[in-house]
Amino acid sequence: MITIRIDEKEPTLLAVLFAEDPVANDLIREVPGRRWSYSRRCWLLPNTRNSVVKIGLLFGKTYCRFDEAVVRLYKPTSSLAALDQATNPPWPPVGKEQLSKTFRYAPPQREYDQHPLIQAVSATMRVQHYSRKTYKNYKQALITLIRFTEPKAVDSLTKEQYQTYLLFLIEKKRLSSATLNVHINAYKFYCEKILQREKEFYDIAYPRQAIKLPTVYSVAEVKAIFNATTSLKYRALFMLVYGTGLRLNEVAYLRITDLDRTRRLVTVRGGKGKKDRIVMWSDKLEVVINEYLAQYKPKAYLFEGSGNGEPLQNRVIQLVYSDVVRFAGITKKGGIHTLRHSFATHLLESGTDIRQIQVLLGHENILTTMRYTHVSADTISKLKSPLDAL
Repeated sequence: MITIRIDEKEPTLLAVLFAEDPVANDLIREVPGRRWSYSRRCWLLPNTRNSVVKIGLLFGKTYCRFDEAVVRLYKPTSSLAALDQATNPPWPPVGKEQLSKTFRYAPPQREYDQHPLIQAVSATMRVQHYSRKTYKNYKQALITLIRFTEPKAVDSLTKEQYQTYLLFLIEKKRLSSATLNVHINAYKFYCEKILQREKEFYDIAYPRQAIKLPTVYSVAEVKAIFNATTSLKYRALFMLVYGTGLRLNEVAYLRITDLDRTRRLVTVRGGKGKKDRIVMWSDKLEVVINEYLAQYKPKAYLFEGSGNGEPLQNRVIQLVYSDVVRFAGITKKGGIHTLRHSFATHLLESGTDIRQIQVLLGHENILTTMRYTHVSADTISKLKSPLDAL
């Protein structure tokens, strides 16, 4: 199957993914403006209607899976049935006893999946119930380290040699402080949990991170985002994020049973750090969620993919949100997490105690919540500039 989605880094491009196949590679070269991305490991095409049509003609629509954001962009009036057919086509295609010649190869085996280091880290992280995202980040960081040290083993690295590696990541790969911390944590995990070494052996000084203030929308901008969201499903989702301060992954995996209409509460289960918490419900959420439930009829998760019973993918939500913000004419940088920042800041400006906001956001440290005092308009705008006294 070939998957077509809007590129994560550049929305003006389409990312086209399929299993390694020389025939398919020859076919896609017929699309004008196509290029191969070594960093993304996929083909990139201009995000135009002509590119979408050309892909359908070359590979056959029955062999294509279009992400929901692509369908909404080029066929905004699609029915739910048509949307489901485009985003979740049957595989193998109905009526096709044999697959197309362009899909005769199985996906390639990942090169480092069988590496002893990766297997040991994977087993330990599963036993200790680390999140899938943490495992994915650690695995990628350790693969980078393996490639750097080959043919030597990672086990033989000295502290000085590992510091040389960090210098390589900073100067050659130009990684940010946050990404560099992931690499350090992955190596520390391997040394401490797998090799059972003492902490002082790999107690490496962490790089200083830039202190950045969160982006916050005004109330008018929040309303503009809701008004620009034509899909009832996504409007309900965005309103829920702003109305409760949920994180992206928390709202994606929210179940219908987590809504307590009687007590007017929402239970967030397994949030960041695997911690549960409770947030408030609102009258406006009641109205929009009731309308959404009546139309879409989800079975388990509150926001499900098109007819598959699975939660919406985070990346799909992000892409749709990015389109909506652009349609709303908002130029502030930030993703859907900005709605969470706005939730906290607007609560603070309305006089809510900061410790209550800490509980609602699920912050372990009050200093994390204190960031919002630096972006509160009520606090700063009331200060008088010395220029006015001249």
